[in-house]
Amino acid sequence: MDGQNETKPLSACDDNSQSDFEVIQDNHQDNMNLSEKLQLAKDELALWQDKIDKLDKEKSDLICEKLDADERKKQALNLVSKLNAEQENLQKEFEKAEESFKEKLFDKQTEAAKLKEQLLQYKHELQRQQGDINVLQTKFKIKAIMPEKNIKFTKLERSVPTDQEGEEFLKIECCYQILPKLSVALQNGQALVTFEDEQVANAILKVAKHHVNLDPGKIDVKVLPVKLDTARKFEVHVNISRKMVKVSQIPDSLPAEHMRDKLEIGFSKPSLGGGEVENIDYNSTSGTALVTFVKKIIAQRVAAQKKYKIILTEATSCLVKVEPVRDYSLQKFQTFNGICKRTLLITDIKNVLEEEELQDKLEIHFQKPSNYGGEVESLKYVAKDQKVTAYFDEEMEVN
Repeated sequence: MDGQNETKPLSACDDNSQSDFEVIQDNHQDNMNLSEKLQLAKDELALWQDKIDKLDKEKSDLICEKLDADERKKQALNLVSKLNAEQENLQKEFEKAEESFKEKLFDKQTEAAKLKEQLLQYKHELQRQQGDINVLQTKFKIKAIMPEKNIKFTKLERSVPTDQEGEEFLKIECCYQILPKLSVALQNGQALVTFEDEQVANAILKVAKHHVNLDPGKIDVKVLPVKLDTARKFEVHVNISRKMVKVSQIPDSLPAEHMRDKLEIGFSKPSLGGGEVENIDYNSTSGTALVTFVKKIIAQRVAAQKKYKIILTEATSCLVKVEPVRDYSLQKFQTFNGICKRTLLITDIKNVLEEEELQDKLEIHFQKPSNYGGEVESLKYVAKDQKVTAYFDEEMEVN
């Protein structure tokens, strides 16, 4: 019994001890949970603090950016204001320049209208002058074809031995002087008198009317200067090649290249008067060719033949025309009017005597010093129903 009493208190004590342990254990667990929560809270607080710091930094950056943006905005506004002012100035300058341009354009248009009017006047003047030129060209036209005439050789400018001739002697240079044939037509009742002294002719002209004694009777005549028509004087320069001949009347019976070969073969034959050919320029369209020989003497020998035989085939041949190659040029062309110095025209002569007798009376009158006359070289009187053309040489005064 005592033993039971002792055991029961022990059980009760054990239960209490176990209960205290559980409480302590729970408190310890709570302390552990609280510490963890506190640590978590600290960690979370630190996290939020980082976020706040970042946000503060972003806020500071945004404020700085805003300030920068405000400054840029201010600068932009100033720039816009400046550009607006410049635009206004440019607009004013543009309007001023536009107004000036319009004024200048108006002036130019006015000037252009005047120039057009002047151009029209010049065109009319040009047409008028062109008409005058056509008339003058017709009046002073020289015929291209000149008649065959014997040429008088006057002088040789220069000459060297054949073996010393250089390239400058590849052409024979000739100069022909074309002199004017001056004439005047005499009608019935007119005469020409030529004095030996020019001063006598001048003295005769000063007398308005001459009284010619016919014994018996007399006639009154007038004396006038002889005015000749417009005359032309020029030189024709001719260069004759000593190495080339012109070939014409070439038949077109062969192809161009074949005919060229036949020409070279033909003109290379010494038996026909030819020689070594340097070049042939053949024109099949016109049937002509220019043949250049190596030696100068060959071209002169071939050209002298005038006709040259070309063998085309074994059975056929042809004769072509050959002539020297000449270059013509017109130089020193002069157009002038002439007045005779010693010859005078006698007019208003009445046919009261025979031709020969009246001519003698006129010559006697104009030889007398008392009539201001002098030695008469010649006198020609045109009787009734006659017409005479008198020709003069170059002894005249040129206007």
